[in-house]
Formats: sequence, structure tokens, C-alpha cells
Amino acid sequence: MKFTPFKFQLPLAAGGVALMAYNLLLLALPHGEGSFTVLNIAASKFSLGQTILYYPLIAIMLALTIINLFVVIVFVKQLIQWLFNKEEYTAFMSGPPTQSIGAFVPIASLSMTACVIFGPVTFFIPELSSNMQSLMLPGLIFYGFLLFMLLALEIKLLKVWFSQPLDVTKLNFVWLLDVFAFGLVNLTGTGIAAMSSDRVISSTAAFASFLALTIGVFLLITKLAYLIYLQIKANDLYPKPIQPSYFIIVPITCLFGFSFYRITLYLQAHFEFNVELLSFLLINFSYVITIGWIIFSLNLISDYFKNYFYRSEFSATQWSIV
Repeated sequence: MKFTPFKFQLPLAAGGVALMAYNLLLLALPHGEGSFTVLNIAASKFSLGQTILYYPLIAIMLALTIINLFVVIVFVKQLIQWLFNKEEYTAFMSGPPTQSIGAFVPIASLSMTACVIFGPVTFFIPELSSNMQSLMLPGLIFYGFLLFMLLALEIKLLKVWFSQPLDVTKLNFVWLLDVFAFGLVNLTGTGIAAMSSDRVISSTAAFASFLALTIGVFLLITKLAYLIYLQIKANDLYPKPIQPSYFIIVPITCLFGFSFYRITLYLQAHFEFNVELLSFLLINFSYVITIGWIIFSLNLISDYFKNYFYRSEFSATQWSIV
């Protein structure tokens, strides 16, 4: 099968589900102030209901973590070969915006893998969990690499979009994949800022993340406003296969909200700022936007199908009368 950067959606999805399972277990299981590892689970006494819930969840997290790491290694090799194939690379990058935007998927996926290493991998390898601080500097270097590639690719594509006329009729919410990548990359950066005990490492990660998040928010507001304008102007929904792209706003708002929340944790840890109110507002504001957008999108799609079926029935009635 011909390689495309969109292939990285597989490890991205696997890593996302593994990370959700990890966070659920982290919040649900008591583990004290020490490391959160599989050894804590093995030493705990669970009821039958907890055993039925938690152990399958751990098995799913393990399977998806392995899938994420293995598939990323395979796809990175293919990606490198693809980048050196000038013909395929140029054809992809010179395509319509909803195609070339797919170049951000590998960056988002690699960032997800970094989050998986800091989360599920350390859960299954207690030695890594107990030496978490030794991962901070390599993590910061990897984050810097991802951020550099993200900004360089954004500038490259912006030049392409501004240098040639855009067919705005083909723009849809897939065009926000770069914003999604900004959210995921900065989830890694703010994680380092919040977890690192080294002030230089955490401050570097926090400063870089805040600047990149600011760029991401600007891109989100600008692109989303333009897409909504095009939607209103067209007075119609996108084709049915593209409609699920409406919901890309959901992970974007969650990622940005949680990343800003982690910056407040950094401020609290290293500067002793009282950020309880700010943290509360950031998390809840992002989830209010998320829930509001889900309701809005569902109503939009529901109204569209109601009108579609109404038009179909009306057309059928007309034909029967004729």
C-alpha cells in the first residue's frame, strides 16, 4: 500500500486510548504519593467488581501501548523513505489544503507516543517510573525537535496557501489538523514543565509551550471563524463522509485546556502562585466549549438530515402526483 502521512492516525488512535485508560486508572486507583506502576495494582486487594473493571482495562492499555510503539517504529521508517522520494512528497504537499495538512499527523502521532512513554510505559516498567526525572532532559530535547518541525511545517504550508489561490469550496474541518498537532505537541511540553523538578528544564518547556499554545490558539480562532463563515455562506453541510471532522474541535479544546492547566501547575510548583481559581476556570471553560460544540454539531447534523429527508419525501410526492 502506498505510504501517506495519514497512516499515522493508527498509532495516534492507539496511543490516545492507552493514555485514556492510564489516566482513568490513575484517578480511580489509590496509590499514595509514590510511583503509579503495575506493582501497585498487583499489591492491591480489589473487589470482584473492581477486578472485572480494572484488569481488562490494564490489558487493553498494554495491548494498545505495544501497538502504538511498534507501529510508530514501522511508520517512521516508511516516513523517512517517503521524505526522500521527492516525487511523492512534492505531489502530496502541493495538493489541496485538506491533503497537505495531513503532513501534521506524524508530528501529532510522535507527540502522542512521547505521552505514552511518560504514562503507560512507565506504568508497566517500574524502573522507569522510579527514575522519571532522568527522562525529562531527553523528553525536552524530543519536544524541541517536534516543536521545531511543527513550526517549520506550518510556515511552509502557510507560504503555499498564500502563494496560490485556494479552492475554498474544498475546505473543511480537516483543515484544523495543524491546530490539533499544536495541542498534542504542547501536551508533551507542558507535561515536562509540570513534572520536572529541574527548574531550568521545566521553565524552558513552560516558556516554549506557552508561546506555541498562543500560536495554536490564534490559528484555531482564525481558521475556525473562516470555516464557520464558509459554512454559513454555503448554507449546507459538508458531504456525509466529511461530517465527522466537525468533532475535531472536541480533542483540540481538551488538549489546549489541559495544557494551559499544566502551565498553572508549573507556576504553582516553582513560583508558589495561587492558581486554584485559574486552574478551575481553564479546565471547566475548555469542557464547556467542548460540550457546547458537541451539542451544536449534533443539532446541525440532525437538522440537515431532517431537511434532507423532508426534501426527499416532497420530491417523491411530486413524482407520484405527476
